[in-house]
Amino acid sequence: MRTQPHRRRRLTSWVALTTALALVLVACDADGPLVDVGDEDDTDTAAEDPAEAPEPEVEGPEGEPLKIGLVAALSGGAALFGVAAQNAAQLAVDELNEAGGVLGRPVEFVARDSQARPEEGVSQARDLILSEEIDMLLGPVSSGVALAITELAHEHEIPFIVHTSNTEALTNEEWHPYFASVVPNTGMEARAQGVDLAESGYTQWATISPDYEFGQRQTGTFVETITELNPDVEILQQQWPELGESDLDPFITSILGSGADAVYSPLFAGDLITFTRQAHDLGFFDRVYWTALYETDALQELGDEVDLEGVRAYSRCPFTIDTAQMADFVDRYMDRYDLVPSDWACMAYDAVMLWAQVVEAAGSADGQAFADNVAGFEFTSLRGETYIRDVDHQAAIGSYISELTWSDEFGMYIYPTAVPVPAEDIWLSEEEVLQARN
Repeated sequence: MRTQPHRRRRLTSWVALTTALALVLVACDADGPLVDVGDEDDTDTAAEDPAEAPEPEVEGPEGEPLKIGLVAALSGGAALFGVAAQNAAQLAVDELNEAGGVLGRPVEFVARDSQARPEEGVSQARDLILSEEIDMLLGPVSSGVALAITELAHEHEIPFIVHTSNTEALTNEEWHPYFASVVPNTGMEARAQGVDLAESGYTQWATISPDYEFGQRQTGTFVETITELNPDVEILQQQWPELGESDLDPFITSILGSGADAVYSPLFAGDLITFTRQAHDLGFFDRVYWTALYETDALQELGDEVDLEGVRAYSRCPFTIDTAQMADFVDRYMDRYDLVPSDWACMAYDAVMLWAQVVEAAGSADGQAFADNVAGFEFTSLRGETYIRDVDHQAAIGSYISELTWSDEFGMYIYPTAVPVPAEDIWLSEEEVLQARN
C-alpha cells in the first residue's frame, strides 16, 4: 500500500514553462532551427491557414542570472559519473533558457572537479557559494564528498540536490531542510536487493564492495536485510578493495575459494569495469551467481568483451525506463552528445528540473523558499510522476532490477525491462528516519 504524503503541492506555473519548452524542442535542436518559418511574403498565407502558422515565439529570459553549481568527479576513476552529470545538467540548463528561463531569468551553469576527494569538494563548493554566488548546488559522485559538502550547504542555506552520491546518512543523520535527493539512497538500494534475493535459492553469499562510506553502508544494509528475511543465508566472506584498486585478482580468488555460491557487489564505474574484466579471466562468472551495480557507462565501456547475458543487474535510472519523458530525453541527449545517457545523466537532469519546478512554484529562488516548498512536492521526472517525501526530502524513486541482454541497436548490454522495486517498499518509515536523527 502506497503511503501518501500528508501534504502535496501541484505546480501550476510549471505548465506554462514545460509547454514553452516543448515548443522550443519541436522547433530547434543543438545546431539551430529545424523549421523554416518563411519570409515576410509568407505571412498572409500562414495567417489564412492555421495549420501552417509558425509556432509562437518564446520570450527570452532577462535580468540577473540564476546560477547552478556542480561539484563532481570530473577526473579520475569516477569521471564517467561526473562528466555524464555535467553533460545532462548543461543540457537541462540550455533547455530551460530556450523555454524562457526560470522565473523569467536566465540560468547559468558552473561545474567544478572534486577529484572525488572530500577536502577538494568542500573547497570547490565553498568557492561556488561565496565567489560565484550560486543559487543551487548539485551533488557530487562520492558519498564521502557529499557528506563533507552538505554541512556547507546547510550553513549558507543553499539548495543541495544529490543525484549520484546516495549514502543514507544524507537523508538521516546529516539531513537538513535545504537538501533533496533524486537518487534512491544506499538503504533503499540495498533493501531492494535483499528483498528480491532473499528467496533466490542462494544461501551461501559473499560480498565485494568499495571500502568507504557508500560501499560500507550499502553492503551492511544488504546483509542485514537478506539475513533477516532468510535465516538460512550465510555471509561467508566480505572483501573491501580500496577505490581505484587496479589488481582485484586476490579478492576474486579469495571469494572463489570461500565456498560462496552467490556474490553481491556495489562496485561501480572504473572499479566495476576492472573487476568484470579480471573476474572473467579467472572464470568467476561460470562458478557463482553474480549481481552488481551495472549502470549504462560501465556497460558502454565493456561492450561485448565479456559475456554478461542473463546477469542480474541493478540500477538507479537506466535509459530503457518505459516513460514518454525518458524516451524524449534519450533522443535529445543522443542528438547532443552522440551517446545514450547513463543513470547519472538522467538523474542529474531530474535534479535540475526538480529545482526549476520548485522555484517556479515558490515564485522565488531563495534557499528558504526552496526548503519550504520542496517537502511533499510533486514533480515530473524522467522516471514518471513522483513526489518528494516530507520527512527527508527523498524522491519516491525505486531501484531497478533486470537481467542484462545484448542489444545490437546500442552495441552494449542493456536492461530490457527495467522494473523498479517501489520506494515505498524499501525506504525507512518516517518514524525510523526521525529515530536515526536522535
